[in-house]
Amino acid sequence: MVQTTEDATDLRFDGSNWEDLDRIIALAKFQFLQDDDYDDNEPRRCAYLAQRFVGPALDYVATLHASEPAAFESFERLVMGVKQSFGVEANNIGALRRKALDDLRWGGDVPVFFSNFDRLTIQLGITDHTTKIQMVYAKIPSSLKAKLAEQALDFANYETMRERLNTMWALDPNRHGQEAAKATRPRCGRCGKKGHTAANCTAKN
Repeated sequence: MVQTTEDATDLRFDGSNWEDLDRIIALAKFQFLQDDDYDDNEPRRCAYLAQRFVGPALDYVATLHASEPAAFESFERLVMGVKQSFGVEANNIGALRRKALDDLRWGGDVPVFFSNFDRLTIQLGITDHTTKIQMVYAKIPSSLKAKLAEQALDFANYETMRERLNTMWALDPNRHGQEAAKATRPRCGRCGKKGHTAANCTAKN
């Protein structure tokens, strides 16, 4: 699976990373917003989108272009076809977002965790404070739960909890050492993920 990177220009869609597909679609739209002929450059937007595809996704658009070139005359038609082919149309997106939320892990960068948590809960319509607090508690490590217990912190408001945990992260004296260690991990030349090399990569071709 292609990893989402910090640099939007590195985004690629391989057929499995559905969240990156939506990001690339947005970039394809934004790319031409300042053009005077925005309404007339559907093929250019389609080409921009297709150039960010790799693996099975690239195979799909290449085959589509060869067999049905007219599909590249409508950006929305191309997007709809890609989403249908890779199972990320509207009726599946809720289940995919729920799985992404379930799979979300507490990591070293707490603000990033909360950014992803907030985005997914908003998209899923989860607004109840108690529910969101319980979901976060289920993801934080036991050592952090112990610190919260020591400080007698029992949250009733999700925003208060998020602010407190972000503050604790920002004031953690060990944070910079952990970030430095993370930054020195090797990056795979095949899938782009950190923590292993291309020789040990298990990503699908």
